[in-house]
This record gives sequence, structure tokens and C-alpha cells, in this order.
Amino acid sequence: MQSGFYKGVVLVFFGAMCFATKGIFAKLAFRYDVDGLEILMLRMLFSLPVYVAILLFEYRKKPAPIRKTDRMNILLLGLIGYYLAALFDFLGLQYVSASLERNIIFTYPTFVLLMSWIFFKRRITLVQWLAVAICYAGILLAFYSDKTAYASDNLMKGTIFVLLSALTYAFYLVKSDVIIYNIGTIRFTCISMIISCMAVLVHYVIVHGFNIFNFQPEVYYIGIAIAIISTVLPSFLMTRGIALIGSSNMAIIASIGPIATLFLSVYLLQEHLTLGLIAGTILVLGGVLLISLKGKSQAISSAK
Repeated sequence: MQSGFYKGVVLVFFGAMCFATKGIFAKLAFRYDVDGLEILMLRMLFSLPVYVAILLFEYRKKPAPIRKTDRMNILLLGLIGYYLAALFDFLGLQYVSASLERNIIFTYPTFVLLMSWIFFKRRITLVQWLAVAICYAGILLAFYSDKTAYASDNLMKGTIFVLLSALTYAFYLVKSDVIIYNIGTIRFTCISMIISCMAVLVHYVIVHGFNIFNFQPEVYYIGIAIAIISTVLPSFLMTRGIALIGSSNMAIIASIGPIATLFLSVYLLQEHLTLGLIAGTILVLGGVLLISLKGKSQAISSAK
């Protein structure tokens, strides 16, 4: 039991570190005059064969039909939770720093909390409301720090896009529990990602046509890296880690993500590290950890 828990901790830690590189790779790609949709297309193009291969392996190992209602829900969640969330995220990354993007994305537990209150009538305690307020105080602080340290003509536009990404990802998490239980985590992840990949590729063809062979070689290298390191690998590391240690513990350990992005953006992208950004990151992490710990204690008390 202990070894399984520690294994889960290691898996989540490395999964969070891999996820933290997404914004860094995207920013490196933008230096070669590609936009958010173009690098997102390459990410999905190189991810798609991996998810198809894993899904075929899963079906060969355990062929099981998926109910019609589950198929429709997977389609919806694949489009909302991975296609729209990824699209909003990469569009936002064009206008905000990698550090601010990671801070905003990491507020998704606050949206999960609010959606659980709206959809499932789960009570939000005073401590949890305080945690939400702390998170968004951190976002405001990081935003105004970014405004002074990061040259962008559309900082508000980028912030809204990334907030929409966090919101759509939270919706995906709230609505996916039952479906994951019905069909399994690996199968659900693969099918959702395949739907998202196809949606992104169709979107790209509508906007840019079939022009996918004219990028500089470095852009393709970054596309492969963001597909494997920032997408495929962490999606399965985190899924397996959650199964071993639970979502509350996952959220606590995954808090390394914004910190990792903060330092990677300084050393690899030469972004400015300001006191406001550091303080905003601390506030966001503090609010998320408070939500996670409170949620864990509620789960324990309700189980007694």
C-alpha cells in the first residue's frame, strides 16, 4: 500500500513537471512566426498516432462496447475538455507570459468547486470561499506584474482566453467522473484526445488549408516535443497517479507545476521574474492547496 502511494506521488510529480513545459515549448515555437493554432495543430498531429495505438491495444486486450449515452458524452467532453480548453490556452499564450498562463490554468480547482456547487448542490464552506478569493487575488497580482514586465498589446485578451481554458477544463473534470468509471481511464483519455485531435485538425484545415509542410524544421521538433513531453506522457502519468493517490493529493503535488514554469520561463525564455509574479504564484498555490486540503478533509469526515 505504501509503495503504491509513493509510486503515485512520483508519477504525479513527473506528470506535473511535463505539463509545466507546455507553455515553454509554445513560446519557443512563437519565435518562428507560428500562431497558437499552428503549434496546437502540430501538437495534436503528432499526439494522434500514439493515442490511436494505445486505444487499439486496450481494445485488443479487453474488447468492451461503449453505451450510446456514454459515446455522446465522450464526444461532448472531448470537444469541450480537450479541444476548446487547448485552443483557448494556446490562443492565450500568444499574449501572456508562460508564468501567468500556468498560474491562471492552475485555478481550475476553483471552477471545479463552483461547478460542483451549481450542478450537484455541494456546499461550499467559508474556508473554501476564502481559498477562491486568495486564488483570484493571486491572479490579479500576477496580471498586473505581467503588465509591467511582459510586453503585450493584448494582455487582457490573453488572460480571458486562458481563464476560458481553465473553465472548460474544469467542466470536463466535473462531468467526466461517471464516464471514466464506466469505460476506464485509459480508454476515456485516448478517445477524448482522439476527438480533440480530429477537431483541431479540422479547425486548422478550415483556417489554413492543408498547409502543414512549410514550417521551419525547428517548429516540427518543438511540435514533437510538446506532443510527447507535454501531452501524451503527462496525460497517462497523471491518470495513473490519481488512481494511486486520489485527486486531492494529486492537486497538492501538482502545485510544483506553476513553480517549475516560473523558473523555466526565466532561464529558457528570459522572462522577467518580478516580486509581484512570485507573490501572485504563492497566493494561487495557497488557495488551490487550501481547496484541496479542505476537500480531502470533507471526504474523510463523510466517510466516517
